[in-house]
Amino acid sequence: MKNNRFGTMDLANLILGVFVTVLSGLVWGRSGTMAAGVGASLACINLWVIRRLAGRAVLRAAAGDKGQAAWLIAALSAKMMILFALVWVAIRIYNLALVPFAIGISVLPISLVFSGLWLSSTAGEQGSA
Repeated sequence: MKNNRFGTMDLANLILGVFVTVLSGLVWGRSGTMAAGVGASLACINLWVIRRLAGRAVLRAAAGDKGQAAWLIAALSAKMMILFALVWVAIRIYNLALVPFAIGISVLPISLVFSGLWLSSTAGEQGSA
């Protein structure tokens, strides 16, 4: 994948995160803004970390390192454990509003679907399938 496609995913994630945060602020007020903003921030950071880990794995695999599958699984597992801990802290310790937080953190799969659909629809225009 080209870097501009990663930029499209990041941009879609960021735009959707801002939109959801503003919308949650209109619906739930200040607490909704904070909860959705924290959730959307976690989603953006999650995408960034996934991209970094996958990029390193691809570079190492291209260099001939055969242990990439195990390394990537371990790194992604550690990332998920950290993400689960951060979600727990946000909900249980900081008592963020649950629904706006859930909407905020859900921007990642939604933005990936929409950016994937958009990128696949423009792939023919760019000369790649």
